[in-house]
Amino acid sequence: MKQAQYSFSTGALFPYESEDALQMIKNAGFDYAELMPQAISDASEAATRKFEKTGIRLASIHYPLVMFGVLYTAHKTMREDGRKFSRDLLTMGERMGCRVLVVHPHNPAYPGFEDLLEKPVIDNLLWLADECQKKNILMAMENSPYTCSTAEKLNRYVRELGHPNIRPMVDTTEAREANEDPAAFIRECPPCHLHMSDYLGETKHLPAGEGDTDWTDVKDALGDYRGFYTLEPAYKFYLSDTQAKIRKGYEFLCEQFS
Repeated sequence: MKQAQYSFSTGALFPYESEDALQMIKNAGFDYAELMPQAISDASEAATRKFEKTGIRLASIHYPLVMFGVLYTAHKTMREDGRKFSRDLLTMGERMGCRVLVVHPHNPAYPGFEDLLEKPVIDNLLWLADECQKKNILMAMENSPYTCSTAEKLNRYVRELGHPNIRPMVDTTEAREANEDPAAFIRECPPCHLHMSDYLGETKHLPAGEGDTDWTDVKDALGDYRGFYTLEPAYKFYLSDTQAKIRKGYEFLCEQFS
């Protein structure tokens, strides 16, 4: 049986510089990280050299939230600007051993204006999937409590995109926020990649193990899953005692998913 591969998202370590976040993840015992770039320059050659010095490998890159505007725009010039950034991002990812690029579903266009507003966005997503495929990076489409709230909707969305390099992934908190059971979601939509955080009441993206998610059921649902177990909690829970809390996350994964 293949040993589980654990990862931690730098998105939980805002506002640290990305190289510092990667180093803290490495120091906590992780061999892999998911990079959530916080600046355009995070995709540069200079940044890549800094990242390499940390000694950690990239399991995945989450397309930066701050750059979603260039990914989901119907504006031609902005799309072209975004494509330059995307190429740089994937070049950095390939060099760091990245296997997965995480993206979110787009929001549907106003009815009646699909050709003007939606088709360019879909074309851009398909272009990005092509670019990922050239670098042997899988494009993972994350569930969303707004547009792909159920396993059926996410499976249909990916199927309708119709690209062999786009596959569904599951975020446990996004499932909970949509009033879905994460384990059931996983069983109906086997993921290529996994984001893990906890949920309690109305508090979301808690550190895994600090909410009421049934992690034993999640593990059972994953079955022979061979992707990364990526912790992606909210950064507000890591503003103090940061290093110790990252280590606690590593220990949670070892205890729960070994």
